[in-house]
Amino acid sequence: MKIEVAQKLVKFTWGDDIHRQVHYPEEDLYLEVFAGNTCVFSRKVNFLNQTEELLAPGDYQARFLRKKRPLLKMLSPFHYTPKVVFVSENERRHHLTITEIDWENIRRDLELGLGHRFGEETSLYLRILRYEDPATNFPEEEWQRADFKDYFLIFGALKGVELHVCEKETQKSLKKVLSLELLPPETISILEETPFSVPEVTGLFLTRQVIEPDQVNLKAYWEFPDKFWKELEKQELSPRKLTWEDTDILLEVFYRPPDDEKWAIFRPEERRHIGVAKDWIINAVPDGHFYQARLVLYDRKKNLRLKEIAASPEFFIPRKREKIVLLPIDERRLFTYWHLDQAELSQKLGRFAAGQNVTAYIKVYHDFFGKLYHHPDKDVAVDLSMADNWYLWVEPDKAYRVQLIAVREDGKVLELTEPSNIAHTARLAPGDAPVSYATHELSIEHPTIRPIESRMGTAEHSIGYLILHLHAHLPYIRRRIVYGAAGIWQPLGFPEEWFHEALVDTYIPLVKVFEDLVNEGVDFKLSMDISPTLTNMMRCPLLQEEFLKYLEGLINLARAEIERVRREAPAFEAAAWMHLRRFEESREIFLRYDKDLTRAFKRFQDLGKLEISTCAATHGFLPFYTMYPEAVRAQIETAVRDYEAVFGRRPIGIWLPECAYVPGIEKYLEEYDLRYFFSETHTVLNGDSPSEFGVHAPVFVRGSKVAVFGRDPETGKQVWSADEGYPGDPDYLDFHIKGGPFRYCRITNRYSLQKEPYNPDWAREKAARHAQHFMEGRNFRFEYIRGWFWKKPLSVATYDAELFGHHWFEGPLFIYFLLKKLYYDQNQTELITPADYLHRYPTNQEILPPPSSWGDKGTFDKWMYGSVSWMYRHIHEAIEALNESAKKAEPREAKLSQILTQAGREVLWAMNSDLGFVISNGHFVDKMKEFFFEALERFWILYDMAEKMLAGKEINERLLREIMFTRPIFPEHFWKVWRKS
Repeated sequence: MKIEVAQKLVKFTWGDDIHRQVHYPEEDLYLEVFAGNTCVFSRKVNFLNQTEELLAPGDYQARFLRKKRPLLKMLSPFHYTPKVVFVSENERRHHLTITEIDWENIRRDLELGLGHRFGEETSLYLRILRYEDPATNFPEEEWQRADFKDYFLIFGALKGVELHVCEKETQKSLKKVLSLELLPPETISILEETPFSVPEVTGLFLTRQVIEPDQVNLKAYWEFPDKFWKELEKQELSPRKLTWEDTDILLEVFYRPPDDEKWAIFRPEERRHIGVAKDWIINAVPDGHFYQARLVLYDRKKNLRLKEIAASPEFFIPRKREKIVLLPIDERRLFTYWHLDQAELSQKLGRFAAGQNVTAYIKVYHDFFGKLYHHPDKDVAVDLSMADNWYLWVEPDKAYRVQLIAVREDGKVLELTEPSNIAHTARLAPGDAPVSYATHELSIEHPTIRPIESRMGTAEHSIGYLILHLHAHLPYIRRRIVYGAAGIWQPLGFPEEWFHEALVDTYIPLVKVFEDLVNEGVDFKLSMDISPTLTNMMRCPLLQEEFLKYLEGLINLARAEIERVRREAPAFEAAAWMHLRRFEESREIFLRYDKDLTRAFKRFQDLGKLEISTCAATHGFLPFYTMYPEAVRAQIETAVRDYEAVFGRRPIGIWLPECAYVPGIEKYLEEYDLRYFFSETHTVLNGDSPSEFGVHAPVFVRGSKVAVFGRDPETGKQVWSADEGYPGDPDYLDFHIKGGPFRYCRITNRYSLQKEPYNPDWAREKAARHAQHFMEGRNFRFEYIRGWFWKKPLSVATYDAELFGHHWFEGPLFIYFLLKKLYYDQNQTELITPADYLHRYPTNQEILPPPSSWGDKGTFDKWMYGSVSWMYRHIHEAIEALNESAKKAEPREAKLSQILTQAGREVLWAMNSDLGFVISNGHFVDKMKEFFFEALERFWILYDMAEKMLAGKEINERLLREIMFTRPIFPEHFWKVWRKS
């Protein structure tokens, strides 16, 4: 066993040799940690190789134990045993159903043996026996009235239950009807023991706090053990005959410029009495300075400074660059923000005014092939003391830059910033440039570049091609699910559950579909991208552990639900059994691939069934970072490195996050030999020249080898739309209505809350019919347009992967039937992958696509609402700081490389487009902001460490290790990419 300690976080790692000693059909493997003779935590770790836990400072012993599985023992005095169903959702929530008791025999025993009239002089009671449990404080013994009941919901750490017939008045037990005893896991043997220690984390610390406005806050926090305060009292208070009531502890903050070693107190007028606080926020501090926090002991009565009791390491806030940044939104709108030092700005404008009135403007330029043409009609007067951002109204299909200027009454101009970066507005219609074609051979090998097999010779007789592409992505959230001490839990869709929901609902069902098709001899070719964040989560030991725990919770909950539904609403029982079977099947498939689903998808790619493309590392919205080439390169290079590590080959194409494109992104794709990306329909249709094939063939981005596959809108409407598409069918499982923890109703009528029971057989039949309709729709379309073009037409059907299974429960069944029907029942539509198409057709039209996305209205609007536009200035500032540190670093410095690499991971995570999307939808707003602020605050800690290393100073290595342990994403990420500006 390997044990690594970082601050209070302890990581345990072990090999498969431990598992080979456990007989899993009857035993469990436990990891238990002891402090002396006290068990600090006990965790079942079947099939796992790693876990972690936060532990208080101290000396510990870690043990691996083989234990027998818990047993349920039932005692009954009858020859005819009652029917007892006992289901534990978890350790503290249990369901008990007792039926088919021989009450007539019990009546005779009581009336003949004791003379008690059964029912008139007797009552039924359930005696509940529990273990002592400080987490819940339920009584260790409890009697519950049980007359006229056959079902009991029992809370607590259960030891056993007994059903008694009692005397009604005295509650004295007359007869024990039955008893259940829960036998706890019995230890068979200790497999391994390892001692370790968790050192104390003590001291005063200073870090940067990130908030929405354009200001810098500092956060001071401290942690001292009780013995520190006792020693302070003994050495400083007692000799002076003082008590704690006579003294104050104040937090003082000092600062100095980088070129001065002398510290000055910051805001001496602020008296920060810490009292019982554990931290303190110092708001709106100037940048470009070093800061240090100190705790000082004061005599309260004399207001006398007695002693400085603690000082933090110094913390550097780099100077922000004065700038103005321009970001695109849609055909007529741009967003700009700026940063100016307000103190310097006031002095600068005061000198410039010379007694005259001065007005500040956003000066708008049209950038025409590098030459700037001023548009005075679009200039905007702004109050720089009140505003630091603006939405601009401009014209379509143009490139713009902006600049902040100050204009005096006499017309003299003062430039306050350099001109901004360039930003393009989208086109409203195709341009009128001449149509041209380019030929770019695809010499890359891929298993899907092959003829597809079918019963009717599709490869020889097809009249059109279909690319069915699934976009698989989730934001990287590596946190444990909180199940609640009282044992009450059901899936609620919180961000910590998104990954587990997606695996159960979408990715494991897709793997099963692919397995079934391969086992049945059905050939198919699909296109799919899996984002690096998702592959990293699939390979993360903590999330693998959490997923098994989540599945166990679902399985136990489903067992309890079967009994509840059978008792309360038998018509829904088939749906309850369906849920239990799919959860148990998910667990089997998950363990079959050793808890790593990327192995499953790699297998199907190697078989030539899937072409897997990549996606930007953290799904960053790339058009908002083109002014920082190092950030775009970091997203793409990290994705390519991750793909190679996971799938053992280089990716051929990429899914641009949110299908968001602006001119110039293609040059970064070419750098990493990525030959295609997918786009929304109007990206291809509104190019600088008319698209001769419409969306029925890819186009090359003018001047590059990168191809664009535009989405066929007809395929989207049929599958995406709840109004017109398949998912709204009355026989499908209703996504929005739950009958308890799970969904039991079919849609029935989308305009009514009156729902009928879900019938899995009806839904399966509908999925087959809809697959037939989809296939016939493609065949009809190709038959209709086959004579329009000089090559076979192409239909590109792109979808979020989680549509299939999560949002549309029957979606994986639809894919299964569609692929079987394409194999058996027709020969007109041929499945193809992007690489196979480009290999067959290297000659395609070239256009310059407009800025576009597949978001609302096909623009960038969703990621530039006022609720999220503030985020980008903070990310841009971090990118600039990381670029500066990376340029100063030397690759041979191992520790510095670790720091900068982890800093890059934090910046990449903050660039995640999902945060802005979820916030703009009004969902989990506080949680998304918490994730965002946490990533950037961790970055500034790492930036400070890097600056200390560059200056030859010491750093907190335990804190560095903890940051690396808690965000172990992208092992292949390398910091040198951040110097490529």
